[in-house]
Amino acid sequence: MLSPPTFCYIVVVWNAAQEKLYLHEGLLQKYAENPPSPEERIPLIVTTFVPTLLKGALVTIGISVLSMMLAVSLGIVLAVMRLYGNTWIKKISTVYIEVYRGTPLLIQLYILYYGLPNIGITMSAFAAAILGLGMNYAAYEAEVYRAGIQAIPKGQTEAAFSLGMSGRLTFEKIIFPQALRITLPPITNDFISLFKDSSLVSVIALVELTKSYSILAASSMKFFQLGIITALLYFGMSYPLSLYSRRLEKRLNVF
Repeated sequence: MLSPPTFCYIVVVWNAAQEKLYLHEGLLQKYAENPPSPEERIPLIVTTFVPTLLKGALVTIGISVLSMMLAVSLGIVLAVMRLYGNTWIKKISTVYIEVYRGTPLLIQLYILYYGLPNIGITMSAFAAAILGLGMNYAAYEAEVYRAGIQAIPKGQTEAAFSLGMSGRLTFEKIIFPQALRITLPPITNDFISLFKDSSLVSVIALVELTKSYSILAASSMKFFQLGIITALLYFGMSYPLSLYSRRLEKRLNVF
């Protein structure tokens, strides 16, 4: 007895964001459809591909800076909640930190960009990237701040209270400035890591530096040359941050 025929349906989801991902400013489309000849590839990498990579680098910088600002601000709030809040506030902060540290960033980005529209919440790829990276790194920053705050001897808090200072004033003038000196190196390290993790936002139809590299390299077959250029761009974005962090550490240690 013959079994009934089986039909297979393939549904392709295509929208304006996906189109922009693969047809980045016309340049990616041009060299994907008409790859340059071997004689033309070297000059094209230098004169044509580099500007496109630089535009991708600007997107990476924008995403990383805004995401880190969100992570720092939210991380301070979470750390204060966990250290000074009541029982329920401490539990909320702890659950947030453990959930975000215990789940992959890639899954979090998928939920924000592709999952939330199923319940009526839609946001742009750029907003989803900032929110996803910022909320994820806030969990790590909260633990960094908590460690820095707890490293301050309790005797300083008791001395401030004996002078009539309030708890809030003690935190702002005594505890937090010293904790900032302690936490500055790990915060800088997290910022550098954020630059590299920003490459994950390519999964939500956002063309940043790594995605620009993958498309251009696939079309020109110059994976090594473009890879070196891309790596140098990442290094050029992260190394000045390390230098600034060292200068800031020296200035803070003066006081």
